[in-house]
Amino acid sequence: MPLKWAALFGAAVSVVIMFLLTWWAALIAFGIVIFLLGYVLYKKPDVNWGSSMQASSYNMALNYSVGLSEVDEHIKNYRPQCLVLTGPPNFRPALVDFVGTFTKNLSLMLCGNVLIGPRKQKMPESRLMADGHTKWLTKRKIKAFYTDVVAEDLRSGVQMLIQAAGLGKMRPNILVLGYKRNWRTASPQSLEDYVGILHDAFDFKYGVCLMRMKEGLNVSQVLQAHGKWFWVARDAQRHGMCQPAPCPQTKVTVLHPLAPAVDPTTLASEHQASTIFQSEQGKKTIDIYWLFDDGGLTLLIPYLLGRKKRWGKCKIRVFVGGQINRMDEERKAIVSLLSKFRLGFHEVHILPDINQKPRPEHIKRFDELIAPFRLNDGFKDEATVNEMRQGCPWKISDEEVDKNRAKSLRQVRLNEILLDYSRDAALIAITPPIGRKGRCPSSLYMAWLETLSQDLRPPIILTRGNQENVLTFYCQ
Repeated sequence: MPLKWAALFGAAVSVVIMFLLTWWAALIAFGIVIFLLGYVLYKKPDVNWGSSMQASSYNMALNYSVGLSEVDEHIKNYRPQCLVLTGPPNFRPALVDFVGTFTKNLSLMLCGNVLIGPRKQKMPESRLMADGHTKWLTKRKIKAFYTDVVAEDLRSGVQMLIQAAGLGKMRPNILVLGYKRNWRTASPQSLEDYVGILHDAFDFKYGVCLMRMKEGLNVSQVLQAHGKWFWVARDAQRHGMCQPAPCPQTKVTVLHPLAPAVDPTTLASEHQASTIFQSEQGKKTIDIYWLFDDGGLTLLIPYLLGRKKRWGKCKIRVFVGGQINRMDEERKAIVSLLSKFRLGFHEVHILPDINQKPRPEHIKRFDELIAPFRLNDGFKDEATVNEMRQGCPWKISDEEVDKNRAKSLRQVRLNEILLDYSRDAALIAITPPIGRKGRCPSSLYMAWLETLSQDLRPPIILTRGNQENVLTFYCQ
C-alpha cells in the first residue's frame, strides 16, 4: 500500500477513536483547528510555511544522484547533456528552444552565463538574477537549469563552467553556443577567445554544437531597433544609471557599468519572444551532411529532433561524400550502416562532386574574406613570421594559407552544395572542419565557418563529437 493511503487510513482511524473516547473534547479540538485555519486564510500572511514534500523531493533526488554515480557508463545509456552558452537565456531564445526541444524529458540542459567584471560588483547581480532567469525558463516550459559564474573574461568563465558544471553523472558532455556573426569587426582578442573556447571544449572531452541562423540569435538588438526598452535598461533608468546612445533616431540605451540588476519578477513576466523552434515544421526536410566519423553525434541530434511532434513530419536526408563510379555500392553500404544504428534513416544521397573545384567567383570571395587578416610575409622563415606576428596571433601567414588551401576550397565547395541541395530545408546539420591548435589561426578558422554556412536560409548546426561513440550497432 502506498504511504499516502496508509497515512490517510491511519488519520481516519485516529479521528474515529477520538470521538469514541471523548466526543465533546473532540468537537472542541475540531472547533479550535477550524477557527485557526479561518483566521490564517482571512489574514493571508506573507509567510512561506515550507512543505514536507520539498524535503522529501530533495532527499529522493539526492539519493538517486548518488546512486547514479555507482552505475557503470555504457554507450547504450549515452544522453546528450548540454551546457548552453546562452548568456541571459532571454537574450537567445532560439538557442534555448533548440536545445530544449531534444533534451526535454530526456537529458540535462544547463544554461550558462558568464558575468564579466569585478567580483564585488557582479556577485549581488548574480544572486538576484538567477531566480529571475529560472522563472523565465519555467514560464517558457523549458526544463533546464541556470547557472552563472563571475570571471575576468569570457574564456576564463567558460572554462569554469566546463569544468565545474553538473553533479556526478549528470554532467554536460556537449557545449552548445551560437555563431559569432561579428567576428570580422570584433576585437581580435574576442576572436581568439571564441576559437579558444572551441579548443577548450575538445580538450575537456566535450562535443561541440555551434548554431547559426540567418537572422541571428541575440534578440536584444532586435528589441532595441523596434524602440523597446530592455528590462535592464528600464530598471537602470529608474536609478539614473543609463545613458542615451548618441544617435537620436533610435531608442538604444547604453548601460552604465554600475547599473543595478532588475527584479526577478520583472524578468519572468516580460514578453516571450517566439522562435522557429516553437512552430510546426510541416513536411520539410532535415538534412544531415555526415562528412566525418566523430562518434555519431551529427546523426544523433537530428534523430532526437525528428522524434518530437513539431518535427515529426520532416523527412531526414543523409548526405555523404563518394565516387561517381561507385555511387550505388556506397549508398547501399551507408543504408546498411544506418540500419544497424536503428535510426530509421532511409534516404541517403551520395555526393560525387564534393571534391570538385569551386566556382572562381566563390574562391575570389573567400580570398577577399581573409585578406584583411593576412600577414603578407612573403613566405619568410618561421622565426621571422613569429616575430612579425608578435602581438597579433590571429594573423595568417602566406605558408598557412598555402598549406590549408585544399581545406579552404573544400569549405567553399561545401557551401555551394548546401545551397544546391538544402536551400529549402527546415534544418541543416553538418560536421564542421577542425583547425589544429597552433597550426590554424583563429581568423582562418572563422573564415572557414563563415564560408561554409553563409547565405543559407534554414538554421544550420555545426556538430562535432569528441570521438566518443554515441550510437551502437544492433548487436552490441
